[in-house]
Amino acid sequence: MNKRILILILAFTIMACKTTKKTTTENANNMLLSKVLDDYNSHLFEKKTLKASLKVKYKGEKNLPSVNASLRIEKDKVIWLSISKLFFSIGKLKITPYKVQFYNNLSNEYFDGDFSLLSNFLGTEVDFKQVQRIFLGEAIYSLNSKDYQVKAEDTNYLFTPIKNDERFNIFFWLDVNTFKTSKQEIRQEKENKLLSIQYSEFETIQNTNLPKHIYILAKDNKTTNSIDINYKNIIIDAPLRFPFSIPEGYKEIKL
Repeated sequence: MNKRILILILAFTIMACKTTKKTTTENANNMLLSKVLDDYNSHLFEKKTLKASLKVKYKGEKNLPSVNASLRIEKDKVIWLSISKLFFSIGKLKITPYKVQFYNNLSNEYFDGDFSLLSNFLGTEVDFKQVQRIFLGEAIYSLNSKDYQVKAEDTNYLFTPIKNDERFNIFFWLDVNTFKTSKQEIRQEKENKLLSIQYSEFETIQNTNLPKHIYILAKDNKTTNSIDINYKNIIIDAPLRFPFSIPEGYKEIKL
């Protein structure tokens, strides 16, 4: 056989093997991504309401003592928090898809406006659904096969963006057992900003996995803020009320 023909046959054989191997790997990755997305979506919170007692610890420019809070959520409509210490009401927070309202009985101040209050604290822009997802242990941004790739990593599935964004990068770790987020990070490296949200434990109630502990860390070049939240007495689908009224004479917080 002519040596040139033999070389061509060998070259085509090697190329075909490489192409087959690449296609097989891509198919396996796509199958894993599709399966994990299906499992994640099947574990999203689909109940009407959630009620829980919280123990909250804040650290920042001023470290505050632990406080108690009552959390109430009507899915996609209202998030309500009443904060207290030793039976004294510290304040309330009410979030709807359209506005954020908050008042502080210690400083006699209130806020009634858009999501800039929460966005400034977290160091990244958020809306109602993203705040709701944080409380429910779900990914801040919707996971899909168009924007993310996935790989198995220890006891998690790690989602990373297919394309790097110059503004920020987003990473999600899904627990292989609960298909809830064990960790999620938004990194803005140019501005040296980080938002990290970690979930260390989940509880199953009425076939729904819900977080029992959330640790939120938000930092930049100037400040570092953290919130440690422990859930207890979680109740699903109970009828809820959301009383909220800004006291007269309080000073408005302007951002």
